[in-house]
Amino acid sequence: MHGDIYLIELESMKNSPIHNIDPRVKLISILFIILCSSLFNNLTMMTFFEVYLIMSLLLSNLSLKMTILRILMILPFGIFIVLFQPFIRGETVIYSLFGIPVFLEGLNFGILLFAKFFVSITCIVLLSSTTPTFKVVEALKKLGLPAFMSMILGLMIRYLYLIFENMQKLLLSHKSRGQNHKKVSYKLQIKNIGNLIGTLFVKSYEQGERTYFAMLSRGYSENSNICELNYKISIYDIIYTVPIILIPILVLFYNINLF
Repeated sequence: MHGDIYLIELESMKNSPIHNIDPRVKLISILFIILCSSLFNNLTMMTFFEVYLIMSLLLSNLSLKMTILRILMILPFGIFIVLFQPFIRGETVIYSLFGIPVFLEGLNFGILLFAKFFVSITCIVLLSSTTPTFKVVEALKKLGLPAFMSMILGLMIRYLYLIFENMQKLLLSHKSRGQNHKKVSYKLQIKNIGNLIGTLFVKSYEQGERTYFAMLSRGYSENSNICELNYKISIYDIIYTVPIILIPILVLFYNINLF
C-alpha cells in the first residue's frame, strides 16, 4: 500500500504539458467538471468531458497500466449502485430478467449515473496523478482555504506515509513471529487484528507528537510556508480551461444531443 502511494506520488512529479499546468487551474477545472457532471443530466456533456479527460491523461505521459488499474479499482463501487437502477425505477417495461421487470427509465438513469461516476473518477485520477499532494494543499490555500485548515491537511497527508510505513513494519514483524492467518482460528485472527490496530494507533500518536515538537523547535507555526507556489497563470493554462468551460455552454445552449 505504501509502495503504491509512493508510485502515485512519483507519477505526479513527471514533466509533461499537463503536469506543468498551474495547480490552481487544474483544481478549479476538475471541480468545475465534477460540479457540471452532478448538476446536469446530459449524457452528451459527460461524453465530451470524458473524451477531454482521456486526452489530458494521454498528454500526461503517465503509466497507462497504472492509470487504468486505479480507475478499475474504484469502478466496482459505482457499478454496484448502477446495477440496481433498471429494476427499481420507471414504468416502461422493456425486458424481463428471471421474472424481474427491467424498466427503460431505470436503464437510462443507470447509464447516466455510471457516466457521472466514471467522469468523476477520471477527474480524481487525473488530478492526483499530475499534481503532487503538497501542491494541491498549497493551491487550496491560495484559493482561500484558511491557513489552519491547510496546515492540518498538509500534516495529515504527510502522516499517511508514516502510518502506512508503520503498518507494513507491524505486519512484517507479525509474520516473522510465525503468525499465519490460515492456521489460526477466526477468533484469534480478530484478536490479532485488534492488537495490530491498537499498536498502530499508539505508534501513530507518539510519532505525531515527536514530529510536531520537532517542527515547533525549528520555529514552525501556522503562518509558516512549507511550500510556497510561485506559479503565474499563463496563456497555456487559459487555453487548457477554455474547452472545459465551453463544453457545458455549447451543449446546453445549442441543445447538442448525440444520444
